[in-house]
Amino acid sequence: MNDDGTLKFDDDELPDNLFDAVNTAAIATDEAIAQGSLGNLVELRIPELWDPISGNVMAEAGDQLKVWEITREYTRALCERLGPDARVKAVFPDAGAAAMLAARWPDAPFAIASANDRKLYDDADEVLVFAAPDPPSLESVMKASKIANENGAAVVLINPRLASGDAGLGLNFRRMRENFLGRMTVVYALQPLPWCNGSIFKRFPGQWRLYLEDEARPGRFKLVKESYQRLAGDELDDVVMAEFRPKGEDGEEIEAGAVEKVFGIVASMQRFMNSLR
Repeated sequence: MNDDGTLKFDDDELPDNLFDAVNTAAIATDEAIAQGSLGNLVELRIPELWDPISGNVMAEAGDQLKVWEITREYTRALCERLGPDARVKAVFPDAGAAAMLAARWPDAPFAIASANDRKLYDDADEVLVFAAPDPPSLESVMKASKIANENGAAVVLINPRLASGDAGLGLNFRRMRENFLGRMTVVYALQPLPWCNGSIFKRFPGQWRLYLEDEARPGRFKLVKESYQRLAGDELDDVVMAEFRPKGEDGEEIEAGAVEKVFGIVASMQRFMNSLR
């Protein structure tokens, strides 16, 4: 970073570690709320806790606790940004998790609730943070969000688990989910792309950005594309493949080879599976 606070390199905005990402996400959320955003979305797609088809997963023992600890650190950092008098409530998908975490974090600077609670929003609440909301809790989350927003309170969804390839979710649910999430402001998103050594990144109020490994600077990344829309599907595939496609002596791209064509087929199949979520 330069002396005037500006970034020396584009990839300086990428987090150094998970702790850095969580804290920056809290800062971005605070800035969005200050500008009037009442519906906010934070996506930290950690590779070991994320499946490209099913979304957030908790396959191993302890994975769920990792997700809750990320939520705790994020909500703590958000409380710190909002000030000591801010009323923030973290809402977990079920009563068992909420009770366990309330006992585990007796000194948390935020209230803890469950999506099963009869009343999620209280008049004094300023921010509701929904931790990894899942399909069974979506209706409660939507209802509480509506009531909170009508009373001027903001809501945050952090690492939602509203897509599942195993849940057999119906069309009505998928439409309801997309309509709800579509109204949210993505205040912070970090999605590593291990298959191409890159990342998709967004930080409010900036655009979506695609970074790929910079071969000229080992250990660093180069900004490949900016977009007002989330980079996904054919557009993402085309940008990545064009970047890695070899160039001829005249600078023109060489026709795709067999490996690249196979990659394109696999990517298309993955997008088809995503459409069934």
